[in-house]
Amino acid sequence: MRIPDISFFDTFIKYDRLKEKDIEKYTKQLASGKKNLVPSDNTVDTVRSLRFKKLSDDIQTFNRNIDLVKTSLDIAESTLGNIVETSKELRVDIVNILNIGVLDYEDAQIFRDFFQSMRDYIIKQANTSIGDARLFGGVKSQIDPFDQKGIYQGEFVDTTVPVAPGVELNTTFIGKDYLGTIPSGVWVDTNSNNIVDPNEVSYKIGVVKAIDDILQIIDQGDLSKLPAYYSDMGYTSPTDNIVGAGESGNLTISYGSSSFTVAYDSTMTLNDLVNAINTNPSNTDPDGNRLVEAFVFQDKDGVYRLGLSGKDPDINISVSDSSGSLSKRLGETRRILETFDLGFNKVSQHRSMIGTQINIADDLKIMSQQQDLEIQNLISKLEDADYAEVISELEKAKTAYQALLASIAQNKDLSLLKYFE
Repeated sequence: MRIPDISFFDTFIKYDRLKEKDIEKYTKQLASGKKNLVPSDNTVDTVRSLRFKKLSDDIQTFNRNIDLVKTSLDIAESTLGNIVETSKELRVDIVNILNIGVLDYEDAQIFRDFFQSMRDYIIKQANTSIGDARLFGGVKSQIDPFDQKGIYQGEFVDTTVPVAPGVELNTTFIGKDYLGTIPSGVWVDTNSNNIVDPNEVSYKIGVVKAIDDILQIIDQGDLSKLPAYYSDMGYTSPTDNIVGAGESGNLTISYGSSSFTVAYDSTMTLNDLVNAINTNPSNTDPDGNRLVEAFVFQDKDGVYRLGLSGKDPDINISVSDSSGSLSKRLGETRRILETFDLGFNKVSQHRSMIGTQINIADDLKIMSQQQDLEIQNLISKLEDADYAEVISELEKAKTAYQALLASIAQNKDLSLLKYFE
């Protein structure tokens, strides 16, 4: 009896393919360094690895966004820092000129030239750009967000990018907020809703507004008006009606412990209002001297605003409006230095906000880098081959293959007749 050769051949082919496949697998693992050469090698680990890679890609996208944001934040913080430092220097000179005035025309021109150069520098800083995008123009824009008057002409929407799940930071900024603007110009009720909407008034850089008022007073030659109070907004002409048709109210002006009230309606002009304040019987001290002098102030932008000058510059003046109809058109009334400080403080506050965003970006970058490193380690454990283990398995496969060859060689000619001598 003899075992057919075809059976041995089939057995050899079957196990030869299995062992060659094992040898090829371990050889490729050593060459590529990867444990799973195809998804079918380990479906569960492959799916896990894909999920980790997706998470890693998201983190790397966040990291790129953080780098982009950091550039914008650093430049914005530096720009506002320049404006803050310039404003500090300017404030010293403003206080000096308010306290001691100027000696003569030549001194006035020196102050004027200095203030003019500083206000131009601040506007230039406000128009800082990164590439072709203005940093303080809201959404990406190639147009200067502030014109030469220091009035905002940018957008009221900023640009943010995600730097972590649920966290977005700025790449551009709304200059109206970050540059400490103050309502200015003339209110135009374009939609006739009798509400002051953001796009219906002008917004001027606060420190520039204060400087421009000083420059205008110097040019007009009446430095006694420097300590006076000025409305934020005004009219295109002193003969314009101060309120709309059918509107009226009472304007109460307080001077120290004294106060008086002036009634107004839609028939009054700014000139009429000034005359009503100056001729009010209660606007006098016991000696008959006027407590508060009202006047029309035409500012550097050509807007006619209400001015109030107290008999004693050290005594505070405040204004309240019973109906709000007039205050909608005049805005707040304050001293020039108060306007300067209001704008300055807004810039300082928003500079601090940017500093906080910078710290957040730095912290997130460190955290995301650590997370990405841990994820890469997990991916490595799932995908990368253990060289010592693979080499050991390769040697086992080679030994088994050699044993297969030897076994086939020994048994391919087996026959029961060989056992009968």
